[in-house]
Amino acid sequence: MIRPWLPLLARLGLGVLVSLALYGVCTLFGLFLPLPVLSSLGLAGGAIWWIIDVGVDRADRLDGPALDLDVDYALPHAQDTRVRRLEDLAYGAQPRRRMTHRGLLRTLGEIADERGRDPDAEPLSPDLTRLIETARQPDAEQHPVGPLDRRTLHRCLRELAQREERDR
Repeated sequence: MIRPWLPLLARLGLGVLVSLALYGVCTLFGLFLPLPVLSSLGLAGGAIWWIIDVGVDRADRLDGPALDLDVDYALPHAQDTRVRRLEDLAYGAQPRRRMTHRGLLRTLGEIADERGRDPDAEPLSPDLTRLIETARQPDAEQHPVGPLDRRTLHRCLRELAQREERDR
């Protein structure tokens, strides 16, 4: 079994032998070159010869893999436009972004309307019904919508998702 470093050593040795032969020929003609420089050139020549013969591993490809743009690749919750609309509203909740509680409650109202078409759906709680009806009023000054805290939002979402959880 050949060791992987033996071809390198053989080529380095041949490079040094060629450089020594060149040194001998140069001294015959009266040209005195420094032996360490010629030995270094012989070693470099042997290493280059080995790299050309054996080759080196290529680097990774620079371009990325092709994207899978199939519809089935998308996460299930991203395929639902209601969830995307809620995500957009929640994204707008950051500072200096516009998100109104009224807009969020109107979106929850649309989800509740769709849920109401299911004959097996349980009726909504009075609190959620009151919040949605208040948000649907066109006059914001007469029917103000108070701030919606996280706990209330989670309770509303859990109540609206009962049908989804039942289907699973």
